[in-house]
Amino acid sequence: MGGFLSYVAPEMALRREIARTKLDLLRSRRVDRQASAGSYAPVGGGRRSQEFYRNGRDAQGAMQGARMPLAFIARDMLRNNPRVVRANNLFSGYAIGAGIRPVVEMVSAEASQNKKRIEGLIEDHLLTTAIDADGNSTLFGLQSLSMKTIPTSGEVLLRRRLRRSKDGLPLPFQIQCLETDYLTTNRDTGQGTNGRRIEDGIEYGPTGKSEFFHLHTEHPGSVYGGGNVRRVAAEHIAHAFMVDRPGQKRGISWYTPVMPELMDIHKFMQGTLKRQEVAAMFAGILRRVGSDDDPDGDSSDFLSEIEAGGILELDAGDELDWNEPPSAMDAEPVVRLIDRLIASGLMLTYEGFTGDYSRVNYSSGRMGRMDQDPIVSFWQQELMIAKQMSRVGDWFKEAVHFKTGIDPTEYRLKWTAPRRPVVDPTKDYPALNKKVRSGFASRQSVIREAGEDPARVQREIEEDNANADDSDAVFDSDPRKTTASGAQHSNTDSKETADE
Repeated sequence: MGGFLSYVAPEMALRREIARTKLDLLRSRRVDRQASAGSYAPVGGGRRSQEFYRNGRDAQGAMQGARMPLAFIARDMLRNNPRVVRANNLFSGYAIGAGIRPVVEMVSAEASQNKKRIEGLIEDHLLTTAIDADGNSTLFGLQSLSMKTIPTSGEVLLRRRLRRSKDGLPLPFQIQCLETDYLTTNRDTGQGTNGRRIEDGIEYGPTGKSEFFHLHTEHPGSVYGGGNVRRVAAEHIAHAFMVDRPGQKRGISWYTPVMPELMDIHKFMQGTLKRQEVAAMFAGILRRVGSDDDPDGDSSDFLSEIEAGGILELDAGDELDWNEPPSAMDAEPVVRLIDRLIASGLMLTYEGFTGDYSRVNYSSGRMGRMDQDPIVSFWQQELMIAKQMSRVGDWFKEAVHFKTGIDPTEYRLKWTAPRRPVVDPTKDYPALNKKVRSGFASRQSVIREAGEDPARVQREIEEDNANADDSDAVFDSDPRKTTASGAQHSNTDSKETADE
């Protein structure tokens, strides 16, 4: 047939061969795809592969339309779910603790004369409620509030509010902590001819960097509505969120992967408590045979007189049966299993999340800390210091220059995160001492890891030593005069003896 067709209608035969070649090529590609996908169960085409959801959208597109509803759910859980309350306090407590402290480091000896003045402004402005635009918190309080907002909302905004000298502040600026609900959602634009675009209230420049934030003057959920919209330059905003995918520009609630489990276990616990309440209520069923004159019997109300240790006397023919209430003690293994899953999804240890340390010893506690501490350190360095406190440091240096004329290039602000509490001081502190004595670390680095300023600690030690020498007091904590066990050194009375 093919030969005859090519003889009588060569053009039709050619089109036929081309179509057959294309069809064979498509069939071979389909077979190749099926063979390749068949190597992986989630895309193999079987029944179980239908359980997997495939989403090819980018980081921004995957969050579109879901970010705010998830934040609303997380905030409602924070109001009503004790597990979310516990987790949110842990996030803040682990990352912030007593506060991420600013430390002044002068770049030259000539500039060190201004160090005390700068430290005084830190004490007077950053470490008082003067820094808070709402007048509620110090800088440490704002750090804690920020770290509590990020897990629920997925992100947070710190806005610099410039102030006048007549406001009476040590420095002419304050910080306002805002939920990202303040960002407008009705000003989105596509890519313009100048390369600029507005997406979810953030205006991006040609390079993709955020340059302006379009903010409501009031929270859209307040009784006053959103109010007006202000176009705020990015230099006045610190936007912090966890980056999980390349190209991500916004954050999403940390509770998203475990929201179903949090809701299910909350309802399960409520049902378990109700069942335990029922189990605590025992009741008796009295079956009695009464006479015609007194159908209710002589002791119709005797059940109301039941008390502990009492003896009941029943009439002939009466029967008293007790119900068997359900037990709620079998819920513990289920709760423990789900709590482990939730803790894992929230990047927390089970013991820290639940407060259950009944099965923990020193070794397992150390192993848990080895898993948890790097994550906490990442939160401190990435979310708090790099994205928020470094911007606050720039605002502080600008305000100090405006107020005092001190050049911002004369000093650096270093942010020292608090040290996590040690598991066992009797083992951990001697290990730090050996680490310094063996040369693996300096005293300054160990002090800095503990969340303190090495220069300030050294200054205080010198002051303590000078005060002790002036009063001829000898303390066990003074290594110049006593040994580690508290005994005095044999030669501590004269410098000449020590030199010999």
